[in-house]
Amino acid sequence: MRPCDCKDQYSVENELNEAGIAFNDQSITVQPSIVILKIGACTIKIYQDTFKKFAEWYLEDQSPGK
Repeated sequence: MRPCDCKDQYSVENELNEAGIAFNDQSITVQPSIVILKIGACTIKIYQDTFKKFAEWYLEDQSPGK
């Protein structure tokens, strides 16, 4: 199961190998309907569907003419 497919707490806790990942003071955590980004003392909560749109855009080829 992908983190973006989690719709409830049961899915997050029981169907994912990991509900988040961290590198030093930067982390991303999944909760039902929300993605939590922590960078140092800053915490940002983004709705899961909005985060998915950002991630899809980031991963798409943005070359002119595409």
